[in-house]
Amino acid sequence: MAELLYSKTSEQWLELLGHYTTVTLKNQKSITGYLYTIDPTSQHVVMYDSKDQRVVVVMSSSIRDLNVDSEDHVDLHIIDAALKYQQENRYTSEWLEKRRQALIQHLEKHRIPIQYQANEPVIHVLGCARVESPYAATSVVCDNALIRKRVRDIVLDLFNDATSNDGSRE
Repeated sequence: MAELLYSKTSEQWLELLGHYTTVTLKNQKSITGYLYTIDPTSQHVVMYDSKDQRVVVVMSSSIRDLNVDSEDHVDLHIIDAALKYQQENRYTSEWLEKRRQALIQHLEKHRIPIQYQANEPVIHVLGCARVESPYAATSVVCDNALIRKRVRDIVLDLFNDATSNDGSRE
């Protein structure tokens, strides 16, 4: 499978997203659907089955062959809409600002040194880390692994507590 993925550049794979694809497994079974994405790390293939309106993830270790139909194509926005991806996962500016303010208040409450400006989306923490939009644990950037982990844990704790306290997602 690895040679299949490496035989094309990232740009070539991007052009093939949305095309009807047939994946042949090592056990000779076939899975068909529209190519939604290929995970760059694990090389798992994610496809959209329009007939059953579901997403199918095919583990790279089970793939023997992958054939893309260059003629049959659907726009990725159609798949996003079918999966209700756009409506549920689009960040509004109000939601981002509320989340940013909650994080700032949490850090200040715990007397963690931060710097931020009203018109800048980045929050600087402990003089070397920064938290970027959308202010999730994965949005923490820092060269020092120990500080990065500590700030990520703080962000996780804040938003995990907020989710469990009121039962809704922040």
